[in-house]
Amino acid sequence: MGGNYKDNDRDEERGGRRGGPARRGFKRKVDPFLADKTLKLDWRDTALLSRFITERGKIVPRRVSGVCAKNQRRLAKAIKRARHMGLLPYGGHRVPLRNL
Repeated sequence: MGGNYKDNDRDEERGGRRGGPARRGFKRKVDPFLADKTLKLDWRDTALLSRFITERGKIVPRRVSGVCAKNQRRLAKAIKRARHMGLLPYGGHRVPLRNL
């Protein structure tokens, strides 16, 4: 087999984790609905809901947005209601596809 090193030595060089460099300065994301009590989650507020949608029209996941599980479910339901009522697009069709 050869080699005088252990597999653990390689992991320690990367910061104790497998597959990449060590994390530095990890900051916990805060739920904006819990931090600011004036924010109300409503399907009619398209400006607020569009913060949690990508440019392709996908709902941003919890691990990216920092929203707690309960508010993520409420947020997804509000986004789907706004889409159904025509306030938000289902896809990312904010720009016309061609000029006719």
